[in-house]
Amino acid sequence: MVLGADSTSTYTLPSGNHYFNHGQKIFEIGENSTFGIVTWGLGGLSVGSHRTLVALLADDLKKKKPKSMQEVADRWCAHFWTAYSSSLSADIQLCGTLSKLLPYDPLAVPPAPNSRTKDQEAQYNGLRNNLTVGFCIAGYVSPDRKPQAFETVFDPQNGKPQPKEIPAGGQRFWGAPNMIARLLHGYDPALRQALLSSGKWSGTEAELDGLLRKQALTHLPAPIRDAVDFTYTCILSTIKALKFSSFAQTCGGPIEIAVITADRPFRWVRHKAWDAAITEGEP
Repeated sequence: MVLGADSTSTYTLPSGNHYFNHGQKIFEIGENSTFGIVTWGLGGLSVGSHRTLVALLADDLKKKKPKSMQEVADRWCAHFWTAYSSSLSADIQLCGTLSKLLPYDPLAVPPAPNSRTKDQEAQYNGLRNNLTVGFCIAGYVSPDRKPQAFETVFDPQNGKPQPKEIPAGGQRFWGAPNMIARLLHGYDPALRQALLSSGKWSGTEAELDGLLRKQALTHLPAPIRDAVDFTYTCILSTIKALKFSSFAQTCGGPIEIAVITADRPFRWVRHKAWDAAITEGEP
């Protein structure tokens, strides 16, 4: 298994977004561990950083050894949900209240009595976008050594999530996936939805998906070192695409990659040093 991430953290301020390019998004769970975790979205909680919460999970796993990767994922989910729901309780309650209202419709005059105002619509979307955080937890439990990965997404509206196993043999992209979707599949989900809702498409969704699938690049099963290369290439392509676009540069900084193989524990392939921010730009 290969875990990869950029290092940009986005802070939303009244004056606009601010970016730090040396954040941490991949963590080994413990030391000499067979577990790793990568995160995207919300960068931390008031009750503790992701680093601290992952360390607390490591302490818990050391006290009581897990019997499966499913158990590791479930324990992380319960562990993080306690911190997430307590530190964001007011925002979660507000998001729930706003979700019960009808969406804001700028063309409705007068507006529906049970609809969100323009400001409430912006507030609701901001809560969902800024407070959503996801994790991919991966590894294996001895002596089984079967590699598995689970995805978990927390948001202020849907309550405590359940970890979903990621099928082996493929890849997942989170955070800023549009560039890679366009590169690998020939389109991103927004284009598909725009075609379906345009009124110009007269076929079925299945027929459209069949046409779109023909544009996808085919990928062969790759040795672990080539999988590392693939991961690095995808992250670098995303960083460069955003750099030369008109969009906010929410992806950047040093690229970090880690591997977990069935014969070894968590290992860093590329990991920024503690002085990375100091030496940035030096030849």
